[in-house]
Amino acid sequence: MDLAGPVQVFYEASKLGAAPYKVQFCGIRKEVISEQGLSLGGLEPYDQVKLKKGDFIFIPGVDFKTFTEGTLDNDIRIITPWLKEHLTQGVQIATVCSGALVLAATGLLDRKKCTSHWKCIDYMSRNFPQTNVQTDRLYVQDGNIFSSAGMTSGIDMALSILEAKHGPVLPAKVAREIVVYMRRNNMDHQQTIYLDYRTHFNPSVHMVQDYIISNPAKNPGLEELAAIGNTSVRTLTRSFKSATGHTIIEFKNAVKVELARTLIHNKSYTMEKISSLCGFQSVRHLRRIWGRQVGMSLTSYRETE
Repeated sequence: MDLAGPVQVFYEASKLGAAPYKVQFCGIRKEVISEQGLSLGGLEPYDQVKLKKGDFIFIPGVDFKTFTEGTLDNDIRIITPWLKEHLTQGVQIATVCSGALVLAATGLLDRKKCTSHWKCIDYMSRNFPQTNVQTDRLYVQDGNIFSSAGMTSGIDMALSILEAKHGPVLPAKVAREIVVYMRRNNMDHQQTIYLDYRTHFNPSVHMVQDYIISNPAKNPGLEELAAIGNTSVRTLTRSFKSATGHTIIEFKNAVKVELARTLIHNKSYTMEKISSLCGFQSVRHLRRIWGRQVGMSLTSYRETE
């Protein structure tokens, strides 16, 4: 699942119309037998894979006992120069589950925030004290290095990478396609406005929801939204409430607040900038809508990061 989960995310993204993602499977040897006994064959030599700035190297998990016994030490020595070279060239590295152990052993996690499987956390803190291991996190990004806590959080991490590149609509569609919730980090709820209220089959409402989600800073009127949904204002307002259980303005505000949840953790963003990016008329407007939906102040929420 460490391997297949992220692969399926990018595969589905390509099938749904994103710029095609080319996935290559590589290793030190041509064939690897997984801990579960599955043979992975036909792997490309890692040092012959051509990568450029912005590409990703995903490192799946390793058996904890095998790692601690030193069985992988020679393989790690072999791969370390290649990983370091590509990181300096702008290639991004993502680890899934216990794959963070491998990256920690290369030294590339020194002075970096990271996470790993709960079973690895104490071991990493003791044996790689230069790493800044985060507990109770689904995934962590520090610069060009990403790490995730477990098998399924590798999927969460891959979805977050998609969102950063394409916006929220595409990863929400991918999550729905592979039947998972889209979770951003350990502080966000599993449920999200990008997936909620989407179980209906009304194409006009889906088109309007997609537009609102893709353009949170805009405040389109009912006539504009009705044109997007190829319907009348009266029909749209009635069908939107029937399909989602919420009015259009309620949904628009929920989308804006969801975006604010993400932006508020960027400490360089002022409240004025956040309110502008989310399409609120003012910080006061943001605070009022936020308070209704979240139940805690913006300041308190920001301090939870």
